[in-house]
Amino acid sequence: MTPRRQRQLLDAALIPLLAILSGLVLASIFVLLAKNSPLVAYRELFRAGFGCTALARCGFLTTLERATPLIFTGLSAVVAFRSGMFSIGQEGQFVLGAMVAAWLGYAIPLPPVVHPALILVLAMAVGAAYAYVPAVLKVRLNVNEIITTIIFNSIAILFMTYLVNFPLRATRGSTAVTRPIDATAQLPEFLPGSHWGVGFVLAILAVVLVWIYLWRSVTGYEQRMAGQAPGFARYGGIRGGRAAIRGMLVSGALAGAAGAIEVLGVHHQVLQGFSVGLGFDGVLVAILGQVHPVGVLLVSVLFAGIRLGAQIGLQITTNIPRELGGGILALIILFVSARSLYTDLLAWVARVTGRQRAPGKEAA
Repeated sequence: MTPRRQRQLLDAALIPLLAILSGLVLASIFVLLAKNSPLVAYRELFRAGFGCTALARCGFLTTLERATPLIFTGLSAVVAFRSGMFSIGQEGQFVLGAMVAAWLGYAIPLPPVVHPALILVLAMAVGAAYAYVPAVLKVRLNVNEIITTIIFNSIAILFMTYLVNFPLRATRGSTAVTRPIDATAQLPEFLPGSHWGVGFVLAILAVVLVWIYLWRSVTGYEQRMAGQAPGFARYGGIRGGRAAIRGMLVSGALAGAAGAIEVLGVHHQVLQGFSVGLGFDGVLVAILGQVHPVGVLLVSVLFAGIRLGAQIGLQITTNIPRELGGGILALIILFVSARSLYTDLLAWVARVTGRQRAPGKEAA
């Protein structure tokens, strides 16, 4: 491995870590304003989000369950960004995938394994189709994909609200909700009373497949070149427009799968207000994870753990509002966006340590 590649890998690992530490340090000010000890608050936060005293009371398993949709939407953003498309349409594709699962989960009777498999395939197809339109508008008409995907998110959420309140509404209670899916459509859980199950395994499989696709296949190489070096791609005969559309199709399929798995493995139905920003969180996860599948996996678990820890460890144990967890994540994202601050710092450290080693070498 070349020294340059070693530095790149070191920066990729250290910059997110330094951003996390910076966010925690700055968030300590708000903990102090709440008249609590930052050490006690963070101990409770990480204990609740990443601790595990027993299988029946294991916060880390809940964290893995909540990280599952973030992994899928983060991978969706990674594929789109690597293809040169700054798509933030994961929210709309997530919602449509969830609605497909909520409807087909009881509308068609099928055997246990076939039922969720078919639903996943169809949800991915719907997500891909919904991502196809902004991709074509960008490639053919040069319409900004940020604008179109935001508009498509709003359309999908409004469409979901209509379906939950009218055609697919199961009860006439105060909260609109769809009918629960059949047991044959539900994804198996690993532990009784826990929603951590097959969905997380599928998320890990998706991480591996996306990495292989982008970094170990000719098609993935074409997509990365079309997105990162369009001039070089054109010189090499790579059709950038086709690569961008293909990337958006894969991106939409991953986001659609996220919505379907959330219904099949966790909620088993769709409530009004089902969309909680998981699609937008996926974009943030992808950026914080250095637009890499492995980074997405690690950051998704971190995000989910901090939010769970803030909800249980902070609010219940220390009476600190759980919104502090969102504030910590926001600060971490802010520091990650200031990437040049850390790259300059690491470069300065490298220069100083290099100067300090030089006299020793001469003395030897």
